[in-house]
Amino acid sequence: MYLINGQQHDAYNVDSALESLEADLAQHLSTPLHSETVINAALHFAQYLRSADTTLPLDTEQRQALIDFCDPQALRRKLQRELGAQPGSLRRFDYRQARFECWSPLGLVVHITPANAPLLAFCAVLESLLAGNVNWLRPSSSDQGLTAGLLGALLQCDPSAQLAGYVAVLPVSTAQIARLCKRANGVAAWGGEAALQAIRQQIPAGCRWIDWGHRISFVYLTPDAATPQALDAVADEVCRLDQQACSSPQWLLVDSDAPEILHDIGERLTAAFERRARQWPALLPTAQEASQITTHTQMTRLAMSFAEQTGHVWSAPGWRVIWAHNRQLMPSPLFRSVLLHPVPRALITDTLSPWRNVLQSCALLCDAAQTGELARTLIGAGVTRIAPINSIHDGYDGEPHDGVYALQRLSRRVSVSLPADVLPNHATLDCAPLPASLSGQPIMDKTAFVTQPYNASAQLYFRSGGSSGTPALSAYSYGDFDRQMRATADGLFAAGLDPAQDRVMNLFFCGGLYGGFFSFAKVLELLDITHLPMGAPADEDYREIAELIVSQRVTTLIGMPSTVHRLFLNERQRLQAYGGIDKVFLGGEHLSANSRELLHSCGVSNIRSAIYGSVDAGPLGHACQATGDGVFHLMSDTQHLEIVALDADEPVVGNQVGRLLFTSIAREAQNVQRYEVGDTGRWISGPCACGLTSPRFELLQRHGKLIRIGTDFISLSELAEHLQVPFQLLLDHAPDGLERMCLRSELEAADAQLRLSRYPTLTTVIETGLLHLEVEVCAVEHFTRNRHSGKTPTLIDSRT
Repeated sequence: MYLINGQQHDAYNVDSALESLEADLAQHLSTPLHSETVINAALHFAQYLRSADTTLPLDTEQRQALIDFCDPQALRRKLQRELGAQPGSLRRFDYRQARFECWSPLGLVVHITPANAPLLAFCAVLESLLAGNVNWLRPSSSDQGLTAGLLGALLQCDPSAQLAGYVAVLPVSTAQIARLCKRANGVAAWGGEAALQAIRQQIPAGCRWIDWGHRISFVYLTPDAATPQALDAVADEVCRLDQQACSSPQWLLVDSDAPEILHDIGERLTAAFERRARQWPALLPTAQEASQITTHTQMTRLAMSFAEQTGHVWSAPGWRVIWAHNRQLMPSPLFRSVLLHPVPRALITDTLSPWRNVLQSCALLCDAAQTGELARTLIGAGVTRIAPINSIHDGYDGEPHDGVYALQRLSRRVSVSLPADVLPNHATLDCAPLPASLSGQPIMDKTAFVTQPYNASAQLYFRSGGSSGTPALSAYSYGDFDRQMRATADGLFAAGLDPAQDRVMNLFFCGGLYGGFFSFAKVLELLDITHLPMGAPADEDYREIAELIVSQRVTTLIGMPSTVHRLFLNERQRLQAYGGIDKVFLGGEHLSANSRELLHSCGVSNIRSAIYGSVDAGPLGHACQATGDGVFHLMSDTQHLEIVALDADEPVVGNQVGRLLFTSIAREAQNVQRYEVGDTGRWISGPCACGLTSPRFELLQRHGKLIRIGTDFISLSELAEHLQVPFQLLLDHAPDGLERMCLRSELEAADAQLRLSRYPTLTTVIETGLLHLEVEVCAVEHFTRNRHSGKTPTLIDSRT
């Protein structure tokens, strides 16, 4: 059965098939195949396998094995374990160097698969698709169209319809293998030594040879661990697959050289086979295979009779235990034939040395205290995998196979080196991802976000700033958090943070508003930069911070504008004398003109609102060195942005002002889709002078019921609940540059302050000296009115 361009054919002209495939090969090689496309197709295929109407010739066990293999989380774990978190991202491996690396597909991979594992061909192709390769498969002669049917069903389940160009099945003859491999960049083949050698001679020069030959697995046992339960497990794993898998035990090696101990273990293993063998349907050997079993058994008996070698053969229809009291190992004739040998631990390496290149799994049965020593000895002797006996056939997502990562054999590690002055602030050379299509999906507000259930991936919880009475929690997996902080690190690098030169003090809050402090500590770790995690003070005493800045030669500060302003205001004389702070990176609101002038007077030349984000949605945008305050590049590696009209769910036109809706594309612990963060903004068109191709937007004022005051978001509706009277807020900056809030109401000053004290978020920013509060007794009729509409606004924001 052929599979060409997504279509199955009972018969096909080989030359025509190859010409058709080769005609489109260059296009497919130059078109990236994203792993999520493959994983999504595998998910739909697994759902199809669960349906009752599938016509695929699979038994229940095979069907479940494929469903498990196609599990999206398993595939993602495999991808991350073998190739890393973002394998296709062409990024700096060190922010100090203009050298970029990533994993790239090998290209065209030809697979030549064996007859003894009917599902292997499908799994091999899916694995290679994860690495992004084009795959041509030559199945075994006994396949009978199974693999073409499975892969054809996978292609039918692919919503993108992209995979059809990356998969072909061509059941060509052995004589045509060279023609099949002519354009191959890699050939993956399974089989015995002779078969692999015959295939290798037919592949082109420079083509990567990915061989998966026969392997030998065994049990290593200390005498005290030879319990009936342990020996029953040995018998089970020998019988389970009739020793047809590479992970099936062929030898039982005992940590002893005493014949009486080996004989006793042989007797007890025989009893285990008598108990357990009937539990497993036996695979009948062919006449040739049966003759090999007979030859091996009789030669052992002859050696005992004529060469006076110590040993014994225990056998029954369908299984046998062959004890030869020597260390001359050889492969088992299989079909439930266990070879029993004495191998004291001191002789493990010497005994296994001739077999080092073909060793695979060892089931280690010993006392727990001896496990570490024996595991190290066995690995040193050439074993690539040690597992419990009752799971010797099982693996885990991303486990090495035969001592290597399969996806690495199916990939190339590529590099790009640039002159230091070319794209100096680019963390990656990646192209911008295609925008997501979210039309028709509902807009998520704060209530919808905080009331959604956490899923099983949630591991790390951040409390939001507390703009309401009950703090909300935002959940991340560690994978979410690491990827979002990596995007933030890339953003700070683009904004001008220099890991080679800068010495950074982290002045974000580490108390109630710990999210920023914790996150930036991780970001600075990823940047591998010198970092002093100081934190904002709980009072107005900045002397210790200033002393540390001077003594440790700090050159860069990161923190909230109010904290930074208070530091320079209180310690102006000392910081002016030092003059070593060159850069200040800010989160949150814009810096006032007075604050900017103050920082410049102390020698600061680079002031940027570097990162825009929220605890809920994560990091959203970053600054660059080519744009002014308030303009951000979208963190398109982790976020998608829509700007919709202020009063309708419709995209804005051009640079119109609208509401910002963010969708996280790197968040598994919590759904963040079309999340309305409460800010307005507009698109900035045209290319950026910094060279980054990610979209840019200008952040404007808040909309709705929240306003950022003194580094945190204050809810006007909650303020009204506390005051219980009409009020008006006037926001500006005091003469010293700090934010100032004047509250107008009919309440007396003492009463107003008492009611405000019940609002913890507002109290915190006042008590830490980040906000001046003034109370003005004023009748409602004297509130300031809009001169055009005559309406009385609750908030008048005069901050610049």
